[in-house]
Amino acid sequence: MRTILIFLSLVIIAIISIPLYGVVWILGKINPMLMHRFSQRIVKIVFRFWLFLAGTRYTVIGREKVPTDEPVLYIANHRSFFDPILGYAFVPTPTAFVAKDDIKKIPCVAQWMYFLNCSFLDRNDVKSGMEMIKKNIKLVKENKLSVCISPEGTRNSDDTLLPFKEGSFRIATRTNCKIVPVCYTNTENIFEAHLPWVKKARVTMEFGDAIDTSSLDRDAKKHIGETVRQIVQDMYDERRK
Repeated sequence: MRTILIFLSLVIIAIISIPLYGVVWILGKINPMLMHRFSQRIVKIVFRFWLFLAGTRYTVIGREKVPTDEPVLYIANHRSFFDPILGYAFVPTPTAFVAKDDIKKIPCVAQWMYFLNCSFLDRNDVKSGMEMIKKNIKLVKENKLSVCISPEGTRNSDDTLLPFKEGSFRIATRTNCKIVPVCYTNTENIFEAHLPWVKKARVTMEFGDAIDTSSLDRDAKKHIGETVRQIVQDMYDERRK
C-alpha cells in the first residue's frame, strides 16, 4: 500500500510541478541562487512527505556541526534509493547532489534535480566523472553551493563500506571547502531489503565533525578518502550497536 501511495503521489506531484516549472525558470533568470533555494524548499517538503508515506521513523544527529555560512562537501555512505531523499530532507545548506545517470529517466524528479544543479554520473564513463568533478568545483567556488556525493560509487548492503574513490575529494581539496562526513544507517530497510515494496523502518542520518581541508598537508590530502571512509565506518558501527 505504501508503495502505491508513493507512486500515486509522484504522478500528482508531476502534474502540480508543470506550472511551477515556469516560476522556477523566471526565478533562475532573476537570481540563480534564489531558484536553487526555492527548488530545494519544494523538494524538501515533497521528500519529507514521502518519508511520511513510507512510514519511516528517522533520527537526525549532528546537524549543528555543519557550517551554514559556507559551502561544504558532504561525503556519505550509500545504502538505499532513499538516502538522497533523507539527505535533501535534512541538509541545512543549499546543496547539489551527485546521482547516477539512471535518475534522469524518472519524470519530474529529474527536472527538479536539474533546477538544483545536480550532476548525473555515468559510472562506466571516465570522462563523465571528470566533467562531474569540474562542474562541482565550479559550483562550490562560484555559486557557493554545497555538494553531496557518495564515493563508494554504488549502493552497498554490507556492513563494511566499500573503498571511497579519491577523485571525489578533489571538489574539496581544490576549493578548500570543509568536508562533512555523513552516515546513513538502516535505510535499506525502507525498500531494498524487501523489493519491490516500501515498508516501515527506523533509520538514522548522522553528520560528523567538519574537516578543514585547507589545514591539511599534501600527504593528508592524498589519502583523505581513506581517512573520511574510516570516520563514516566508525559512525556506522556505533549506530549499529
